[in-house]
This record gives sequence, structure tokens and C-alpha cells, in this order.
Amino acid sequence: MSITPLSSTARRIGTATAALTLAATGIAVAPATAASGPDTAATQEQTVENDRRAEIINRAQFWVDQGVPYSMSAYYPDINGKNYRTDCSGFVSMAWGLDDSLSTVTLVDVAHPIAKEDLQPGDVLMRGGPGTGGAAGHVAIFNGWANAEQTAYHGLEQAGDAGAVAREIGYPYNGLEGFEAYRLNSL
Repeated sequence: MSITPLSSTARRIGTATAALTLAATGIAVAPATAASGPDTAATQEQTVENDRRAEIINRAQFWVDQGVPYSMSAYYPDINGKNYRTDCSGFVSMAWGLDDSLSTVTLVDVAHPIAKEDLQPGDVLMRGGPGTGGAAGHVAIFNGWANAEQTAYHGLEQAGDAGAVAREIGYPYNGLEGFEAYRLNSL
């Protein structure tokens, strides 16, 4: 038995039919391209960053959904079973997927300051660095602006008696001084 190659028209019809069939079943189809170069690399890098940011928010939301209580000495597992301290900086350490539960004093070692206009989900608002140990420091995860004026944002945090919560927070942190925007160095 011999195989006769398909003409280019037959290949296009077959490809179109397959795409329509997959689309009708709800399966997403992206056209194949041979494009490569800076634009493709930048798009892929942006996709990876967006995926990482979504992972941070999902990890934080896990503790919110579990109603994890606040404690500066207790530990609670993340989605994968790794334990983190259940205070505000332990919450951010867990959401960021860090190896250890850092403090507001040491979170600045794995992050860098950013401008307000650069904030994206997964970044944090923090009063951190030297002298912010214990109750002197605090950190909350940014999850998008709550209003067009950018005077409030959707935040996720470990907040004292409230425990792990998702709530609207006044920028930078409900009128308190010393809070700055930070981004994890690997983002």
C-alpha cells in the first residue's frame, strides 16, 4: 500500500476541520507559529510572571479559606504541607514560597522597593527592615486596586485577632506611616 501525500489545500481543510471540532468541544486551540525572538521571549516571560503572581495569591487565599489564626509562635502548613509561622511575615513567606518564615526585619533581604504605580498582585505593602521586629512591623499582600483613585487596595494578610483575611485596605496601610511597596526579587 502506498501513501499519497496530501495537497496543501487538503492539509488546510483538515487543519481547519480539526480546529473547529476542538473549538466546538470547548478545547482551546492556539495557532502554531514558527515565530521566535524578543517579542516571543518577552511574552513567555510575562506569562511565567503572571503564573507566579497567581500562585502567590492562591497560596495566600488558601490560608484565608482555612481561617488560619494569627500567632507569632504557631505554625501552619501551606498547600503542600510545609509549615510556616502564622504571623504577617510568615504569611507572606508562605505565599511567596520562601524556604523559611522570615520576619519584617528580613523580608527586605528577598525583596526590593517599588513605586506605587508599579504595584501588581503578589507585591506587598510593608513596614519592614531594621527596628521592625515584633509588633513594630507589618506586611500585607497587594491584590489589585479597590478604586480608580488608588487610595485603597484588595489585600490579603495575617491581621491579629482577625487571623488570615482578605479585605480592602487604605493605601499604603490604613493611614499608618512607614509602609512601602516591595516586590519579591524573583518576580
